[in-house]
Amino acid sequence: MKLLAFLGALWIFFICSVHATSDICSAKPKDLPLQPTCVYRNPNVHDDVASQTEQPPEKIPESTNPRVWELSNANGRFALSLFKQLSKGKSDEENIFMSPLSISTAFAMTKLGACNTTLEQIMKVFEFDTIKEKTSDQVHFFFAKLNCRLYRKKHNTVELVSANRLFGEKSLTFRENFQNISELVYGAKLMPLNFKEKPELSRQTINEWISEKTKGKINNTLPQGSIDSTAVLVLVNTIYFKGQWKNKFDKDDVVSSQFHVSESHKCPVHMMYKEAKYMYGKFPEDKVKVLELPYNGGGISMVLVLPNKDTKLSEVATSLTLKKLTGWLTTMAETTVAVQIPRFRIEDSFSLKEKLQAMGLEDLFSAEHARLPGMVEDINDGIYISDAYHKAFLEVNEEGSEAAAATAVVALGRSLNLNRENFIANRPFLLFIRESSINTLIFAGRVSNPCKSG
Repeated sequence: MKLLAFLGALWIFFICSVHATSDICSAKPKDLPLQPTCVYRNPNVHDDVASQTEQPPEKIPESTNPRVWELSNANGRFALSLFKQLSKGKSDEENIFMSPLSISTAFAMTKLGACNTTLEQIMKVFEFDTIKEKTSDQVHFFFAKLNCRLYRKKHNTVELVSANRLFGEKSLTFRENFQNISELVYGAKLMPLNFKEKPELSRQTINEWISEKTKGKINNTLPQGSIDSTAVLVLVNTIYFKGQWKNKFDKDDVVSSQFHVSESHKCPVHMMYKEAKYMYGKFPEDKVKVLELPYNGGGISMVLVLPNKDTKLSEVATSLTLKKLTGWLTTMAETTVAVQIPRFRIEDSFSLKEKLQAMGLEDLFSAEHARLPGMVEDINDGIYISDAYHKAFLEVNEEGSEAAAATAVVALGRSLNLNRENFIANRPFLLFIRESSINTLIFAGRVSNPCKSG
């Protein structure tokens, strides 16, 4: 029997609602009955676990649980590892966009039912085993705390919302503990569907739920044939974000320009312009410039990594680690910068199965080796993940909402500020949307061709 995971990530500009989770946010470990069927105990975890992995900055942000900080870093390392796997299957001229946090969340939910090497591989691939707590069940508690930190209200023009759901075969009885933890920690209630007799209708129902939660921006996520009569459970996570720039770009300063996709390929874009003070850094040894564009509220920002003109983006991406990225972010300084970035809209959709298998998550996708006894009553073997689908959408423009094309006055040279820096994103660059206080990478991607709308 098959279990399917869908992971949807979306950055859009529609106002959404957030439901309060004050109980879970104020709880302590002893208050939460987190007792999954199996627990993985990492024998290597001790007080200096950071020395065995990429060591994060020693200073933990104020009012931050150390384990939440470690979980945020684990997500960041996983994000960059997965990005490199995705890059292997795409040409340098193709865009990449994803939410590593969405993917980690869905597989953390899957982990609730896992045992033996299946559980161990999940812990290692997603780097949950780098958290100092020795037992895997504590990861769920710290995910709850991380979610409380991320999804709390930041500003009336900024919304970051996550929605989770379990869709289960209605003839089966799912373990009460699995359902309770899924709902308590991740807000994922179980909806029974008739996979056995009506798999296609079930697929459409799930896709409609996803579309509704993403305001119609993510549709037809589960492809035809992805659900059949052997399906047992579909886990769904969606994340979407709406934000307005702290320093809005003026529509009158948008100009027609060329984006250099490669040495031989250029395409027309509408280039936005803004001169203001930003966190900015030049790193000659790494051949990059780094710029942080904050959204209103001060909690979430977009980080752009732009290679030098004579440096390929692939060279920068291949050598990028969380330690290096964090080092750039912590050494940037507030600087007056003349920023030019294109309007763009990118969408990405892909199966995660082969990428995660290449990273070491093998047993979970194997009918023979997967061990997921903690999900369904009276079924200890035979349940496995058939595939995992991820779909993501990103739109960037002047204000945070889609705007019509504008013919603008060329204003790129009108400022006489000789002390300013220039950040001209007219060639491929990396981007990260993060919660800046704890450096959680919510979205990650590469913009290689902003002229493509998909």
